[in-house]
Amino acid sequence: MTCVVLHRAALGALPYGPWLAGAELVVVADRPAEFEATEAHCVASFATAAAELAVLEVAARRQLTAVIALHPDDQIRAGSLRDHLGLPGQTRDEAVVGADAIRAARLLGAAGVPVVPRAPAATIPDLYRAAHTWGYPLVVRRRRGPRRPVLAELTDEGALRAFARGGVAEGDTAATAGLTVEPAPTGPRHHGPGNPVTDAALAVLPATPGHPLEVEAVRDAQGTWRVDTVRYTGRTADARDLVRAQAAPEPAYRHSVEVV
Repeated sequence: MTCVVLHRAALGALPYGPWLAGAELVVVADRPAEFEATEAHCVASFATAAAELAVLEVAARRQLTAVIALHPDDQIRAGSLRDHLGLPGQTRDEAVVGADAIRAARLLGAAGVPVVPRAPAATIPDLYRAAHTWGYPLVVRRRRGPRRPVLAELTDEGALRAFARGGVAEGDTAATAGLTVEPAPTGPRHHGPGNPVTDAALAVLPATPGHPLEVEAVRDAQGTWRVDTVRYTGRTADARDLVRAQAAPEPAYRHSVEVV
């Protein structure tokens, strides 16, 4: 078994070698570090396609059996590599569900799970359409990522105009392509299982070994619980179990997810 690991220094020093004893291990990292590995490569521009190219270079020389990635920012790229190399484990489409707020909402909504209404905010007119549909207040967030902090609170049209004057021009899709707009949440929140809506969401979402997902719901003004966020929640405290699960995914858990 030959496993390649995408490692970020932010994860700390993790003993991949002892955790995967008996396997050949290749580590592709963003910083120089000591690893108990067959090979270790430092990729300075890790956030670019250079990391993927490093993995493909290894795959040209070795028969890889698994791609392992713990950091939230590497879930989609690891899934893409598995798809490209024909390896088992989480696919790109499955990874997108845990990283992209719009994709998760579409998947759950299609299954009948109540979700917080939100829309891509690719242009300033998208914000005006949201205001016309839902009224104020609105919030603008990042579309992808394990945490989606509020970038702007649009309490009225004046706040929307001020946000637009901050450097986002009408039609400037490059500046806003990664944003969403949605009504500002005001009700109580619920994390994890134990709520009918979060339980329903967890039953629909892909359950791939080594890639745990967390669901958070919020209750709207009408008293309806709605799924607000879906995110990958791999924690360093669980790193050993996550690494081992990704190195040898169980076929019984594998299923495809169509993401539109």
